[in-house]
Amino acid sequence: MSNGSVKTNFETAFDRAKGCNSVQEAITFIQQNYAVDYVTYHLAQTVSGTFDAPFVRTTYPPEWVSCYLLKNYIQTDPIIREGFERQMPFDWREVTIPPSAQTFFEDAKLHNIGDKGYSIPVRDKGNRRALLSFSTAASEDIWDITLAANRDAWIELAHLVHKKAVLELHGGTDPIPVLGRREIECLYWSALGKDHKSVARILGISQHTARGYIKSARYKLGCSSISAAVSLATKLRIINPNIVPANEGTHMR
Repeated sequence: MSNGSVKTNFETAFDRAKGCNSVQEAITFIQQNYAVDYVTYHLAQTVSGTFDAPFVRTTYPPEWVSCYLLKNYIQTDPIIREGFERQMPFDWREVTIPPSAQTFFEDAKLHNIGDKGYSIPVRDKGNRRALLSFSTAASEDIWDITLAANRDAWIELAHLVHKKAVLELHGGTDPIPVLGRREIECLYWSALGKDHKSVARILGISQHTARGYIKSARYKLGCSSISAAVSLATKLRIINPNIVPANEGTHMR
């Protein structure tokens, strides 16, 4: 077999994770393959800063999971908060620990949960936000080596796990259609009661083009009217009428 046809360690790991039957099976394999202590995937649709419909899979021990839930640590866990606010992956050592989280970390230490980790935020076309986190109790030297060697692979695996979670949640079919940026912008302004003439003026496009974007968005959403398309797009978090678009309405946040 030629060198060009030999799979890299990452490619092998990616294919194995992709073939797993569930998110739990995938993150368990990833944890074992990369020799980290724990891997956690957390999905939460977020609207106006609130968490909604959480979906969590983790390799943390049951005792710590029970403690975390019982004490509602999601409200004080700074990694979760940072993860759903940030756009880029981050090392936990970058996070400033507020006084309100001291008890949380003390409790984690009592459960032998390591304080070093790396989290990868994922945000998709449906405004779903997810976080894949790797954590360890290893020394800083070992962690630095592990992170440097695997950071890029973990980022790709985060997106793979997220896709698997969406399909697991929705029975193998993602209910959110792929809409273009202009289609989303037109729907946003339609949700605010703007007709196609107003939408065209706001976005700096022709009325014919605006009407075309609205129509194609409606078709993709499988709706017979603009109002129904706006309602469904809002429900699916494709648009959020409570958030004003950036750059004078030409780009969605």
